[in-house]
This record gives sequence, structure tokens and C-alpha cells, in this order.
Amino acid sequence: MSNPPNLLNDDGTASIATAFMLSHHGFRRDLGRFLAALDRPTVAAAQTDALREEWKNLRTILHHHHEAEDHGVFPSLQAQSDAVAKVVEGLSADHRLIDPLLERGDRAFSALATSQADALAVVRELKTILDPHLATEEAELIPFLRTAKTFPPPATDAEADLYAQGFAWSMHGVAADVLDRMCEMLPEVLLAKLPAARSAFERRYEGVWGKLPKGATHTPIPDM
Repeated sequence: MSNPPNLLNDDGTASIATAFMLSHHGFRRDLGRFLAALDRPTVAAAQTDALREEWKNLRTILHHHHEAEDHGVFPSLQAQSDAVAKVVEGLSADHRLIDPLLERGDRAFSALATSQADALAVVRELKTILDPHLATEEAELIPFLRTAKTFPPPATDAEADLYAQGFAWSMHGVAADVLDRMCEMLPEVLLAKLPAARSAFERRYEGVWGKLPKGATHTPIPDM
């Protein structure tokens, strides 16, 4: 993407757009990690189980992200104009392509110890769909989300845990000032859980990929 959008609004504040683009950043970051790990002659035996588990995490987050868009975000955006409705129609069609691809990925990563070719093919295909999909969302839909600056409080403590884990995943590699602004709009119950969630994520992530630069991007494009 030649001119990726800023994670923060022009006035320096965070918004629901920031939260969505943090997820986009996480998808791009992790697909890049998977490609680098799988596109080599042999995956180290010690890394196979870690990659299999990390695939489960990524596919779960991606599926839930699309469910939230299909049922929570897209319906309201479709009412903006016929042009936006057409964009949403195309994005929803992408979601229908991605779901069976995730199921293929489950089978491919289950067999990773004996063959990595299928897992690599799934990740490549997923990236081919997601690259233009995410770019379209950022160009056409994200502007409508920049005025929303309140994150809904979780309904239960368990939901707060899930949100904290999701933010811990999406925040890795993002500039500190962006994260500070994002935290300013999160409810207290979620903020209280975030430090422990981020520490747990960092340990898990390093266990999968090794010690890596953390990055400090201000856009949904990873800089690492």
C-alpha cells in the first residue's frame, strides 16, 4: 500500500477505526511471519507444534473479526450510500471465500509435521485475498469509523478477558503513542486486564517466532 492510513485520527485521537486497523496490522504481521517460517526447505521440528497452535490463534481471531464485521459493522455502513453498500457486498463475498480456506488451514497445519507444502499454500492464498480486502476496508470504510470514539464496555468478565487478549495480540509492533491514545478510550475493566494479557502474549509470541524487533508503526502496515 503506497499511502497507508494513519492509525490515529488527524487530531491525534484514537477511534474505533484505530481498533479495527490494529487488527489489520496483526493479520498482516502474522501472515508475514507464517510465510517466512514455512517458505524454507524444512520447518524445525521444535517449531512445528508452536506454529500449529499459533495458526489456531490467528484463524480464531480472523473468523471472529469477520463475524463482527458481518453482523455489527457492515449493516450500518451499508446505509451510507449505494456505493458503500456495493463495497460491503464485495467484502462479504471475500469472507465467504476465507471461511473454507481457514478450514483447509486447520487440516494443513494438523499435518505440518509430515508436510508443510499445504500449509504454505493456504497462507499464500489467504494473503492474496486479505491484502486487497484490508486495503479496500481502509480506503472505503475506515473513514466512517473515525468519529466513533467510545469502546463498548464488555458485558461480562469473560468477555473482558477475550477483549484484553485480542488487544494484546493486535498491539504488538505498534508505536507507543498510538497505544497510549487507544488505551484512553478503553473501559477501565479492560485496561485493568491488559498488562497481564500483553505480558502473556509477548511470552507466547517469542516462543513461536523467537526474539524479534518489536516495531513501532503508526499505520496498519507492519514495519518489521
